[in-house]
Order: sequence, then C-alpha cells, then structure tokens
Amino acid sequence: MPAHLKRIVDEVAPLVLELRHTLHRTPERGHEEYRTTEIIAGMLSDNGVEPSLRSTGTGLWADVGPPPKVAFRADIDALPIDEPEDHDPRSANPGWMHACGHDAHAAVAVGIAIVMSQLDLPHGVRFIFQPAEERMPGGAGILVSEGLVDGLESIIAFHVNPTLEPGAIGVRSGAITASADGFTILLEGPGGHTSRPHNTTDLVAVAAHVVTALPNAIREAVDAHIPVVTAFGAIHGGDAANVIPSRVELRGTVRTGDRTLWGEMGGLFDSVLRLIVAGTGATYQLRYVQGVAPVLNDPQIVEVASRGIRRILGDQAVVPVEMSMGGEDFFEYLDRIPGALLRLGTRSGGGDIHSATFRVNDAALPFGVTAGCAALLELLGTVRSS
Repeated sequence: MPAHLKRIVDEVAPLVLELRHTLHRTPERGHEEYRTTEIIAGMLSDNGVEPSLRSTGTGLWADVGPPPKVAFRADIDALPIDEPEDHDPRSANPGWMHACGHDAHAAVAVGIAIVMSQLDLPHGVRFIFQPAEERMPGGAGILVSEGLVDGLESIIAFHVNPTLEPGAIGVRSGAITASADGFTILLEGPGGHTSRPHNTTDLVAVAAHVVTALPNAIREAVDAHIPVVTAFGAIHGGDAANVIPSRVELRGTVRTGDRTLWGEMGGLFDSVLRLIVAGTGATYQLRYVQGVAPVLNDPQIVEVASRGIRRILGDQAVVPVEMSMGGEDFFEYLDRIPGALLRLGTRSGGGDIHSATFRVNDAALPFGVTAGCAALLELLGTVRSS
C-alpha cells in the first residue's frame, strides 16, 4: 500500500469506528433518518468535507475534489428488529436495529470521503448517503430523480457480507442481487362451522394449498436455468378454533436474477395463482408490488475496481462471490450510469443479515476505507505509488 494512503487511513480509522458505533446506537426507520443524517453531516463537516442535506432532512451527499466524475453510495436506514441485550454497541431505539450493516456502510463511506479529501484528485467523487433502502420502493429512485447521478460516469457501493472474512472484497459481474417483489393474496369465502367444512369453503385448507403449490408452480413455469424463489412470510386468518374464516390473507415475496423475467413476473404470478385457486370455491384478490430489479454489475466497472483494490491491497483481497437472492435498490443508479455493488467481508461469528444476531466485525472498517479509496482512485485513473 502506498505509504501516504496508509498513513491517512490509519489516522481516520478511529473516527470511522466511533461513527459506526454511534450510528449503531441510533437506528432509524427509512425516510425518518433525521438524527442519522445529522450525525453523518457533523462528522463530515468536522473533518473538512462539506455536506449537502436534502430538503427532507433525511439523506445527504458530499462532493470531494473537483467536479465529481464517480460516486460512492452508502445506505443509512435500519430494520424493525429488537437487538439482544448482550450486543455492544447496542441499539438505544427499542424495536430497531442496524441488522443489515448500513451503519458500517455509512461509516466506511465517511472514512473514504475524509481520506479522499486529503489527496490530489483531477476529478471529484460524490458520496451519496441514501435513506430508505429497506423500504419498497426504496430511496434510490428518489435520489436519482433528484439528479444526484446526473453527469456522473460511474458509481460503486459496498454491502457487508458476513460469510467473507474482513480483508476480503467480493466481486461479481452481472447479477449480484436478485429482484424482490412483494405480494398480498386475500382469499375469501362464505365461512362456516368447523364441524361442517363440506358445507362451505375451507379457506384455511385453500391457504395451505396455495402456500405449498404456488412456489413450485412458479418454479415450473420458468426456465430451469433462471433462479427464482417464491416464499411466504405472513399468514393471517380466523380468530376461533371452531370457526372457518371468511378471509385469509397471505403475504410474501418473489425473487429472480433475470431482469426480463422480473418485468413479466406480475402477470405470470397472477395467471399461476388463478389456476391454483380455481375449483376450490374460494375467490382471491391479488396486490402485487413490483419492488426492486436485480442489480446487474457492469463488467468493466468490476474489472477496474478490482484492479485498483488488487494494486493496493494484493490479489488475495479480491474474491469471487455468487449472486444473492436478496434484493437491493442500487439497481436504480445502474439504470442511469454503469456501476458495481461490491461485497465487504465482515465475518464476526454473528448471524446473517436481517437477523437479531447479526454483528459487524470492526476489523473490516479500515480495510473497507482502503479498498474503497483504491477502487475509486482506479476509476478516476489516479492511482500512484509513493
């Protein structure tokens, strides 16, 4: 690693750690990240980087150097999860937790911005701190519509990966995350007494049939080479053991790594569901919400970013990863400019993302700052040794 870059990263690392812990203690819901925005803006301003706050008070951006050519995105919202008492740091906002690493994303991005502000750059970098990534639809589309990537040439982002060790950056060309659409199915029937299910439509039995049949039917309707996952997360219906309900609601998600299929999935879903419910005596209403598309990493951006990371941190720092069936609204930026979502290794012995047991290994933070600087410098064409 160039000596001057290592020195600056070492100086900034304690600030990044402090910021990550502060953000972790103050998680906030998407589109309500007011305190989070203030904390990030304050850390940037205190270290010579001028932030620009959105008029909503949630989310911000900061330009470093000359007019920006590339961008780095970090998301800042949290999840509605109660954090275990033995975690340190621990959320001070009951019912909310940074269980997807957005505190690490934001802290690392701030660290990269501070480091880059101390380098001689022929082109600038825009750091985007995005609200509401966990909402559907997410905040990325809003920021794109506000013009935050207009005139830029490329964009990258990190996402924590608890299966990779700190010191590893996971890369993949093409689809790195899947689409994520939401659906609500309302089944309706006359209801009745559980002693005489033959005289009515047993909606609980119909719901069970839909739950077991729909995922397989969707899978069989799609080319076997295309990944697709349909899963239910909530079932609600009935209040008494001896009453067949007249309404049962099912909610879930459907995901695919194929952009064309994502565009067609709503119609396919409805046609398959119609066949499953037909003949049961039930009727249904479907609310299908197209959420996020697959994130399709640009191969050239992946190559350039990987080259920069290898140049400064060595070949072992870059590892290939498989596509995740999780969803990300980062695709909104890539619909406008080429870019790549990279995986930041954060293995800690904790659980998976979106779980109460998830933890970030703080050893990943200074490495993330260095890797982010390396990737951005290569994209800017300014990597120099010293």
